[in-house]
Amino acid sequence: MKKEKVKENVRKVFYKLKNKIWMLPMAAMMMQTKVFASGSISTAEVNQATENIKNAVIKLAMPIGGILVFVSIVIIALKMIVNSNNANKRSESIGALAWVCGGTMLLGLSLIVSGIILSIATNGGGALITGGSTNA
Repeated sequence: MKKEKVKENVRKVFYKLKNKIWMLPMAAMMMQTKVFASGSISTAEVNQATENIKNAVIKLAMPIGGILVFVSIVIIALKMIVNSNNANKRSESIGALAWVCGGTMLLGLSLIVSGIILSIATNGGGALITGGSTNA
């Protein structure tokens, strides 16, 4: 009887805490935020920002993605060699190879989409479409 009451109290406290935690993001979104922005963005700043993003994608995402794809294919190939006598394990390795191919395509597509977004955001040049300043 006493254990049931303790369990019930713990359950009540848990649900109260859970409901409060769920309310925190909603309350944070409803709070008004003040933005202290001054002036407008110059073309040079936009050019520098897009170059930084392009460099980060080219220098980080592509090599890391390439290394991960290569390592994944090597591991799958080793699994296929080790499990050459077991048809079920070999078919699992082939399925894993399909997932790696899908991930590779997703990585390539994300690089293409990020390039398109950068091109659209800067209107193919340095100025933002939404009225970026043309003075350098």
